[in-house]
Amino acid sequence: MNIAIIIGVSNYLDAKNNLPGCNTDAEAMNQILKKTDKFENILHINDSQPSAKTKELLTNFILDNRSKPINELFFYYSGHGEFSKDEFYYILSDFDPKKKNQTSLQNSEIDDLIRTLSPELVIKVIDACQSGMTYIKETNFLNKYFTESKKGFNKCYFLNSSLNNQSSFQDKNISFFTFSFIKALKEHDTNEIRYKDIIDVISDEFSSNQEQTPFFVIQADLTERFCFFSKELREYLSSFNPPELSPTELTTKPLTISELVKLDAKNYIDKEGAIKSIEHIRKKLQSIKLDYEIADLYRLKIIFLEEYKTIPHVKVIGHWLIKNKNDFFAKVVYDNTFDDETGEGYTYMNGFELKFETPFKAVAIEINSLFPNLVSYQCSLVFLISKKLLRFFYFVTNYVDENFDNKILDTKEIEWITDEVKISDEAAISHAIDLINITIQNRIKKDIQDKFEIEDKIVSLDKADDDLPF
Repeated sequence: MNIAIIIGVSNYLDAKNNLPGCNTDAEAMNQILKKTDKFENILHINDSQPSAKTKELLTNFILDNRSKPINELFFYYSGHGEFSKDEFYYILSDFDPKKKNQTSLQNSEIDDLIRTLSPELVIKVIDACQSGMTYIKETNFLNKYFTESKKGFNKCYFLNSSLNNQSSFQDKNISFFTFSFIKALKEHDTNEIRYKDIIDVISDEFSSNQEQTPFFVIQADLTERFCFFSKELREYLSSFNPPELSPTELTTKPLTISELVKLDAKNYIDKEGAIKSIEHIRKKLQSIKLDYEIADLYRLKIIFLEEYKTIPHVKVIGHWLIKNKNDFFAKVVYDNTFDDETGEGYTYMNGFELKFETPFKAVAIEINSLFPNLVSYQCSLVFLISKKLLRFFYFVTNYVDENFDNKILDTKEIEWITDEVKISDEAAISHAIDLINITIQNRIKKDIQDKFEIEDKIVSLDKADDDLPF
């Protein structure tokens, strides 16, 4: 048999975070699944149920179907989504940040519940929007997360909308990602449609939209059908005409020069805004903590630096500035020296400097071991700033004991990592720092596992934009 779970959340405790289109999203998907005559059992939660009730309904649905052979399980969610540390959360109507686990559904929890049914095929369509809350901004990072989460399923398709904060992607009637899914069905002219056909339509719909890029995770052979078209389904699709713009109209309608300039200007800051963003970095760094597995093994210390002289291999950033076209307020620093053999002078690149005064220029995150059988670590962090962008550069390395009284930083195999966000977006800055913290802790946990030959239980999170090969 085939079963489906549909969850739509439009109303939240804080009314400013309401998403009116999500009710339409979930109701439309419910009607479509019913009219395919494919799904024998559908759980439809679409009246802003409190989290406890939602979890009860979901658990009972899973229990009711546990003894049945499940060919396909279709999961759909429309509402807010949040990524925190290494977990994705489906935000429910009574969400409280202080009770995050109680008032949301964790993606890992959903996956574990689905696995108890051992379905042959799993479909997850996630239309997660945001409005003024702290959510992940990097689609690529989420792509890697959901690619990791597909493990444990026999066959699966994950269809995910972008989670960028773009209010134009949902009007009062419907979310544009879901509308694109429906449009793929509505305009298909054969008697059956594959999931891959739907994915192709959505990809084309958003191909010219740089602000929202849906992403897909596929572990299947691309022949799996979403449905055969019944007469009832065709009639419903024909009558489904939300009055607002479709994604195609939104993304293909050319903007005027004035509209383009005004839209892009929102991403820029002045000097005061830059200082504010740097202070946000300080505040966020001061709030990071080691998780419970290693918190009692190390002492964390954050040191804000006014110069780069204690940061090893800082010339890597100078090389990056030379090789990459950019608008960052930074300059490459050159030094002069002489060849001892020839006596000739020459100039060499020796790092970089910012072109304006900042509250601090670099950060040393010290993770000092409290036990003699564990090494200590340092994460060095520097940043570049323009009117529009903020780029982090960082690495994690360990200390080496020289003797009983002294330890030095191991700089032989330093690998710089870089990540870029919009400087006006404090939520994106916070997420970038969360990613740095995850990178630090994964390095420490991996070293401990290797040392004590512990089975690897760490969730591997890929690095940010790119690794620098220096």
